[in-house]
Amino acid sequence: MNDLNFDLKKILSDHKKWLDSNGQEGALADLKNWKLKGAVLIGANLKNANLEGAYLYGAYFKKANLENSNLEGANLRGANLRWANLRNTNMKNTNLVNADLMQAKLKDTSLEGANLKMAKGLTSEQLHGAVINDKTVLPESLKRN
Repeated sequence: MNDLNFDLKKILSDHKKWLDSNGQEGALADLKNWKLKGAVLIGANLKNANLEGAYLYGAYFKKANLENSNLEGANLRGANLRWANLRNTNMKNTNLVNADLMQAKLKDTSLEGANLKMAKGLTSEQLHGAVINDKTVLPESLKRN
């Protein structure tokens, strides 16, 4: 577990350098298929990161910046995404069952095929700016008529 934490800290540090230098230094965070159950990433800047297929069950992304990132097929079941910036994020086929999306920014977020069953804090206003389709599973309170 310590190696994972060290690796993650290094990846986040390199990603910050990459963002701050417009890609001239550091490296893009590539966490594709990583197992990060319960990871604490409060306030993390993962803009443009690749988290495709990552196992993020119960992860804490409160106030994190995930703008333009790739979370396609990721498992975010029970994750805390309160106040997270998910603008223009690819969340196609993502598991968001029981995730907390209170005040999350979902403008232009791709939620096609995403499972939002029992998602907490989600409003119709948030969904209005997101991209959904007939395969998107919505919470009972937000089901289409």
